[in-house]
Amino acid sequence: MCLRTVVSVLAASSLSGCYEYVPMQPASAPNPRVEVLVTDRGRVELAPQLGQGVLSFEGILETHKDSSYVLRVAEVTYVNRQTNVWGGESITVYDGAVRDIRVRRLSRGRTFAVALGSLGAALAFVITRSVLGGGSSDGTPGGNGPPNGQ
Repeated sequence: MCLRTVVSVLAASSLSGCYEYVPMQPASAPNPRVEVLVTDRGRVELAPQLGQGVLSFEGILETHKDSSYVLRVAEVTYVNRQTNVWGGESITVYDGAVRDIRVRRLSRGRTFAVALGSLGAALAFVITRSVLGGGSSDGTPGGNGPPNGQ
C-alpha cells in the first residue's frame, strides 16, 4: 500500500470529525441538523409517516412554529435499533410527539482525539514498514554490494 493512500485515508477520517447532539437553543443557526427523540404518543402519531416503533429521527429543521416542527428527514431509528436512511422528505411533528430535540455540532475534543490517533497510526505505519528507507532487507547498511561469499 502506498504511503499517499495511507495518509489520504487517515486525513479523511480525521477531517470528517466527530459530532455530538446538544440541546437546541432558541437562537440556533438557520436550518440546523437535529435529532428528534419521540414520545410514546409520537410513536403512534408518526407511524403512518415514518413506520411503526419510531424511537428517534434525524433531519434538517426547516421551521419551528408555536406547536410544531417541519423537518426534512434524513434517518429514522426504531425501537429495535434498526435504522433507515431517508431522502429528505418533509414531515410535520407536533410538540406532544417530541420528547427532546437536539442540534448536531462538531465536537472539538473528539475531533482532536481522532486526528491525534490518526497521526499516531500514520507514524506507526511509517516506522514499522521502513517506508522512509534506510537499510536493506537483510539488515546490513546499504545493501547494494555483492551477496556474501562471492
